[in-house]
Amino acid sequence: MRIGLEGINQQGPEMEKVCVKYSGILPLLVFAVTFIPSGVLAKKTVDFRNNSCHANTKSQEYIGGIPTDLLTSISLAETGRWNPKKKEMFAWPWTVTWGGKGRYFPTKKSAVNAVAELQYSGVKNIDVGCMQVNLKYHPKAFRDLDEAFDPVSNINYARRFLAGLYKTTGSWIQAAANYHSTNPLLNLNYQTKILEIWRKVSGVSLNNLPTNPSKDPAYRDPKTRLAQMALLNSRFKARLEAERGEKKGNKARRQLEAWRKARTSPNLLAHTAAKKKAKLVQRQKSELKNDSKNFSKKRLEQLAKWRKNRYFFQR
Repeated sequence: MRIGLEGINQQGPEMEKVCVKYSGILPLLVFAVTFIPSGVLAKKTVDFRNNSCHANTKSQEYIGGIPTDLLTSISLAETGRWNPKKKEMFAWPWTVTWGGKGRYFPTKKSAVNAVAELQYSGVKNIDVGCMQVNLKYHPKAFRDLDEAFDPVSNINYARRFLAGLYKTTGSWIQAAANYHSTNPLLNLNYQTKILEIWRKVSGVSLNNLPTNPSKDPAYRDPKTRLAQMALLNSRFKARLEAERGEKKGNKARRQLEAWRKARTSPNLLAHTAAKKKAKLVQRQKSELKNDSKNFSKKRLEQLAKWRKNRYFFQR
């Protein structure tokens, strides 16, 4: 969600399956790769197979009842990357946007490190992951940066947010436009872009896509103050809806998944081992302290008894 007013680590399928034939609006989608903090962007050949955005947008469309290829189209608009060999466009999960420019990182770890550095330096308006969820305006979307870049979690939240936007607008294409920005001009341009991508991805004409405009009169003229307020309200309500949906239906499932994932995590195993060692050391110190007290008490009792017996025998 590239906006100015709001905003497992797993190997994906083969690139042929996750890429989408695309050619018309490449200049609109390719981001400029600029300065990266502390050299986190490695100079090596990009592994185009390390991508799972497409597979997860398709599954989330099915789960959430989202029109076919709409989430996929938004993901391409947000993080679309060009494969010059295949001449295909595909979404890149390790994309980070700040300062109005998107950067592609080669790995999840490098993307997480870059965002951590940005946040440490005071930058807040940052878009991350397959669906470019803004961390400033969606602070409760993810528990940490690792989850924010997880394609499943990132797209799952975006799907709930988009569904909330549809609930407030009654139009999927208007919901997609609202997903991007609360600025009416950016909103309208983004809607045009999504329509073009959606048409190309689905392979059908716009007449066969659910592109009915919103019935809300506020959207008839996107430049009006009324339309801007409608955009703000729809995004605010959708964000609350997404957060509530997470709390109600997915919290237990996410906790279970996190627990299962963490069971084999090297960090967790190391933490568990350190915790057990600390408990053992503490117990040994406690036993030694108790033994020391018992030994002193026993010696005093023996000394008192010896003194008593000594005086008895001297008489």
